[in-house]
Amino acid sequence: MHPKSLLITSLIMSFALAGTVSGEEAEEVKIYARGDYAKVIEILEPRYGAATLNIQQRLILARAYLHLGRAEDALRVFKSVLETDRENPEAHRLIGKILLQSNKYQEALEHLKHAFRLKQDAATAGALGQCYYARGEMIKAKVYLEKAASQDIRDPNNSLVLGQICLDRGLGALAEKYLLMAQEAGMSSATLHLSLGRAYLLQRKHTGPILVRGLSSKAKPGDVVDDYVVLREIQGTAKRYLVCTRYCVLYEGLRLLEIEPESSDAQFMLATGWLSAGNRDLASKHLELLLTGEDNSPRAVDLQVRLLLSGKNYVDLERALDAAKDAKIFEGPKVADFFYRAATMRRAEGNRKEAIRLLSKAEKDTPTSAKILRSLASLYLGSGQYDQARQYYARLVELFPDAEDIDELSNTLRVLKEKTGGQI
Repeated sequence: MHPKSLLITSLIMSFALAGTVSGEEAEEVKIYARGDYAKVIEILEPRYGAATLNIQQRLILARAYLHLGRAEDALRVFKSVLETDRENPEAHRLIGKILLQSNKYQEALEHLKHAFRLKQDAATAGALGQCYYARGEMIKAKVYLEKAASQDIRDPNNSLVLGQICLDRGLGALAEKYLLMAQEAGMSSATLHLSLGRAYLLQRKHTGPILVRGLSSKAKPGDVVDDYVVLREIQGTAKRYLVCTRYCVLYEGLRLLEIEPESSDAQFMLATGWLSAGNRDLASKHLELLLTGEDNSPRAVDLQVRLLLSGKNYVDLERALDAAKDAKIFEGPKVADFFYRAATMRRAEGNRKEAIRLLSKAEKDTPTSAKILRSLASLYLGSGQYDQARQYYARLVELFPDAEDIDELSNTLRVLKEKTGGQI
């Protein structure tokens, strides 16, 4: 059945429950269902002033006011309904929603709880859940929003708020589920794209699964074709490209930028996505735009450092990390982790001396880090510097007596003691 026909039928049926439906009332319903709210008000407003409208007609008039943004007029008419019928669930629910939008959460809650006692439908449960969310009562909000979503998934706002609750709890996968439900219900907004981006960031889905696709026309990196993001053209092929699916940070960043061209969040998401995709030029471009508005924000500096690391620019990386630590943008453990990653890369390149130097800097911030101490111990051992190796193996044995390889560590320490005369 067509949605308008369904709405007309449901309104006429609600009239029938209250009594006989006149031809005049049925016509008012049809005008309302066509979306001609100004005409409804033109017909019903004088009669409301003359106190000749029944409850259903007043509800239609109030709803028409709401559609035209006249919340105060709607509130006045809904309250008149309650003067006649104190147990009218629709009036309580819609009064609650108006008060909720006006940030009058306590008054809204009283009406919405009353409405839910009278009629436990999805619309009321959703409004009640959103009211609890606005009040910061997340557990109750989740309970009622889940009830609403289980009964009717057509209201995207319920799924959106559920997704945001999951984001606040760090539950990226569950947040993604609810946010995609909101999208499937027809929502498309900056808030939704940002929230989906946050959900993918929590899951480290910076780019979606990468596929090879043939495209009918020329495309460039960042083009979106059939919900796929073009990453790059495959050299030596005819119009074949590496693409990724839309379920990732990169895609949501592109969508957010379309809606909000000045969005720093979009620039961050795009820089993160392109860095993950291996396109350092585009990552650098979006990072520069991010830095214009967030010069020393932790996320901007983090991206800057990761970009330097991916480009093996060790000199600038070290400077950036030292500056971030001095400015208290990064805590010691985070600085140490980046130095550890750089040292691992230097070691893979065969530069043990630089690897040891970087690990020694990392050690100053995290002197009990097992991975850093183990790396230093093995590097010194491999380079024949047995005195230094002995000291690090001794620390490992003392600090990690329950390590799975404690016997191996102890044996290595014993051999090193013998080589160096037994002094620790």
